[in-house]
Amino acid sequence: MADSNHIPEDVLQAVDGVRPGSHIRLLAFSDLAPDGSFGEQFIALADDRLLVFSSDGESPRLLKDLPFADVSKVEIETLVGGAVFRAVVNGRREDLLSFSHAMSDAFGRVRIQLDALIEGKPLPEVAERATRCATCGLFLGEYTRVCPRCLRKGATLRRLLGYTKPYTGRMVLIGCLMTGGIVAGLVPPYLTAVLVDDVLSPRANYNLVIWLVLGLASASLAHTGLEIGRNRLTAWLGARISFDIRAQLYERFQWLSMRYYDHHPTGTIISRLTQDANGIQDLLAFALPFVLVNLVTIAAVSAVLLAMNWKLALIAMLPLPFLFFLVRKLWRLLRRAFHNWWYRWARFHTLVSDALGRVKVTKAFSQQQSEIARYDVRNDDLRAAGAYADATAGTFFPLMWLIIGSGSLLVWYFGSILHMRLSITIGTIIAFLAYLAMVQHPLAFLGQSTQWITRALTAAERVFEVLDAESDSERGRGDIELEEIRGEVEYRNVGFGYEKHQQVLKDISFQVKPGQMLGLVGKSGAGKSTVINLLCRFYDADEGEIFIDGVPLRDVSLWSYRGRLGVVLQDPFLFSGTIAQNIAYAKPEAAPEEVMAAAKIANAHDFIISKPDGYDEQVGERGNRLSGGEKQRVCIARAILHDPAILILDEATASVDLETEQQIQEAIARLIKGRTTFAIAHRLSTLRNAHQLLVLDEGRIVESGTHDELKAKKGVYAKLLDIHRRTSIVGAING
Repeated sequence: MADSNHIPEDVLQAVDGVRPGSHIRLLAFSDLAPDGSFGEQFIALADDRLLVFSSDGESPRLLKDLPFADVSKVEIETLVGGAVFRAVVNGRREDLLSFSHAMSDAFGRVRIQLDALIEGKPLPEVAERATRCATCGLFLGEYTRVCPRCLRKGATLRRLLGYTKPYTGRMVLIGCLMTGGIVAGLVPPYLTAVLVDDVLSPRANYNLVIWLVLGLASASLAHTGLEIGRNRLTAWLGARISFDIRAQLYERFQWLSMRYYDHHPTGTIISRLTQDANGIQDLLAFALPFVLVNLVTIAAVSAVLLAMNWKLALIAMLPLPFLFFLVRKLWRLLRRAFHNWWYRWARFHTLVSDALGRVKVTKAFSQQQSEIARYDVRNDDLRAAGAYADATAGTFFPLMWLIIGSGSLLVWYFGSILHMRLSITIGTIIAFLAYLAMVQHPLAFLGQSTQWITRALTAAERVFEVLDAESDSERGRGDIELEEIRGEVEYRNVGFGYEKHQQVLKDISFQVKPGQMLGLVGKSGAGKSTVINLLCRFYDADEGEIFIDGVPLRDVSLWSYRGRLGVVLQDPFLFSGTIAQNIAYAKPEAAPEEVMAAAKIANAHDFIISKPDGYDEQVGERGNRLSGGEKQRVCIARAILHDPAILILDEATASVDLETEQQIQEAIARLIKGRTTFAIAHRLSTLRNAHQLLVLDEGRIVESGTHDELKAKKGVYAKLLDIHRRTSIVGAING
């Protein structure tokens, strides 16, 4: 979509040529021509007219001119390789323009804006997910808004240093140790000059040599001790701050909404807690102290050299312009080489991870050779990138050290001439060379440390991006504490979409009385699980309101509400531990008798005691030592122990056989008494005794009533029953 403040001149002229003096309220460009080839079309809402133009490199050509008042709906139909944006005009569908899948999100936003205008609402602002930096245009990662090129390094560093405030005393001590270490490091070259000039040359002062050697030893010991102390303190400080940030991050992840997790894969989240947090630790424990020490060392040594002999000092600095030129020219090449290598490492890890995760499928279809071939391609790609990176480094660093070493050659040459003219002593030349060696390593690695710090600050900014992310629930966590929940639930004109421009639920309204059971029925994707997600407040409704006992759910304390909510999800999840620990997860203080009682109600007790270790049996990672039905019954026992006022069963019998389903049905029948229950079931027999059934289709309620009422209507629900009967999924449900 184009910014209304920066509409191209040819677009303004084209619209004005059709509708003089019109105000463009909405403008969007596609990337396909009318014939389906790559080109450009655009749609403009000019006052009360919907205009479609084709741009063929010359002046835009009008294709459609529709009264917006006649448009009742806008739609997007997905095709192979692209999609069509169309409008329903006076009951007939009118294709407006085509676009590729790359622009699906953009035209999804156009659709939701036009839908709002059709309904007489103000034009909504729909945020666009950034893929490029708005300032410099650099391509960003799919799940970040941090641009390393435009990174405000100073602001990020100041915020990062704010984490050091609790450790101010240690920071002061680190500064003192650093200063002492630098001063101690400056002493040996000076004493060496005295030793050469006053002892070795005259060969006379035996007492002085003892004191000079003791001074050298003392300075070296002091420098070493101070450096060890500083390094240990900075390592402790970096690890401590990294610990603080990881703890803050993990706590933040617990409170972020499910919408955040929908847009951020697990690998990205883990990288924030590991790689990015480690990058911050490297910055504080190594990079910043390294740069600071070396900068101060360079400044101190330069001052000493100028004080000793300013002419020789300036001569020693002659190679610096060549060094800066080399770093400027070759460092970018080296950085690209290693970036390419790291990128191929990431692809290599992805391939190996995917291959190991599908070993069973690979063996089942005898695809070992194809997997080996794919691995060889990636492995060879990694080898080539690594060889190129190492070869580039092998060229860059020797050249850099050659230029740096040329400063010592200049000192030897011009220092010897000055000595022969009796302008400088041998000891001074040796001291000069020693001081010069002290700045060679800092000069060599300062350029590298700049990139190091930039990467670390980028990692810190990605961490702050998470810490600053707004949770949907934070907009109204609610402060109303419900000491007791009766279980009255009302949905009033609720609308919601996981993506703001793609509604999943539309105008959902219903009411459930305390103790009633509500069944949700519909084909896959109809919105059943979404209704449950909103009730759990994993998400907040975009439109309308949900009420619990007459109180808006947004105003209810999440802590008190979810404490009275029991959930058995479609995917039974168990964590590594014993069966007893998994059942007691919702109530850690539960006594063994309570855990056993919950298991009996869930018809899980018999299979548990048949295990070698009974309730102490380890379930394995994600419960892989238990069958699907066993895992589901453990999850039901967990919900029973929680003793919820509102119970949610999301496909609770989807993973079990008919015999196990019968056991679970018996458990559910005992469980739902006195509790408001929401149930989604693949097998409709589960919902036969529900007080009310809602049939959803494309996000709307199309039918509601009891099982017998809906069956008599011979509508959508009756068709679903017939399908289940003919496919033998349910038994004699028609009874």
